[in-house]
Amino acid sequence: MIDESIARLLLFAVIEPADPFWSYEINQRGAISVYRRLLSGKHYSTKNNIIHLQEQLLQQDISALRLEISRSGGVFICPQDSDWPTSLFDLSTPPIGLIVKGDRSALGRVNNSISIVGSRNPTNYGVRLSHMLARQSSEAGLIVVSGGAYGIDTAAHEGALSNMGTSICVLAGGINKLYPAENIRLFNNISKSGLLISEVMPNVASKPYRFLIRNRLIASLSRATVVVEAKFVSGSIRTARDAAEMFRPVFAIPGPVHSPLSEGCHRLIAERVADIATTLPEILEVITPLQLR
Repeated sequence: MIDESIARLLLFAVIEPADPFWSYEINQRGAISVYRRLLSGKHYSTKNNIIHLQEQLLQQDISALRLEISRSGGVFICPQDSDWPTSLFDLSTPPIGLIVKGDRSALGRVNNSISIVGSRNPTNYGVRLSHMLARQSSEAGLIVVSGGAYGIDTAAHEGALSNMGTSICVLAGGINKLYPAENIRLFNNISKSGLLISEVMPNVASKPYRFLIRNRLIASLSRATVVVEAKFVSGSIRTARDAAEMFRPVFAIPGPVHSPLSEGCHRLIAERVADIATTLPEILEVITPLQLR
């Protein structure tokens, strides 16, 4: 007899994250029902690769999945857990579950967080601003959320940690396949006081499309999203739009008008997706409840 958490783990192991159809089915019917309907062979016959999915599901062993996760140092969480971030329910395709590694207590404070994202190839101006904003956010008691990539993400994580603060890194791959490999020390430092979060099994490698998928988690986990530097078309712009679609505050840092790395921020401001921000107090003025100011 399986319960909802076990059914979610089994489905988590075989279904790609953010699939609109399966996300809807699981949220409407529950994981146990979807699991049984999948294995029955009487449903979902019009879905592509349904036979392959059924075969994969039949091959799963719950004990083996749990062992793989525990050996990686992770823990599987899902909506049945008391510390599941309720902000994830604002997504149109909420995750089936998550694997987290680090200080799990950070989940209880994630409603007091800010995401800082931007270019993988920033200018020195962008790196300094990202580091400073993250350090100041940490001083203000905010958790800093980002994606662990080179550039702005790295500066944001390092800025938070420089002040003995808490940072959360949302990965595009599994917690055994950390990318980029050059940031391994950073990932280890993040997990000491904060969390690594993944939407796939530990040994699943990062793929280009998974970076865009994980961006929605960065946006949903935080109270506000700040874009420091970004090209006109970039993953950071997608993160900002994901946040705006959930009616979360979005901020963009203005930069030199001739810099390609300012084009994305200026675009968000011009299209009224983001407000201009140059200091942390400007951001806190928007996201801090009146009674706490």
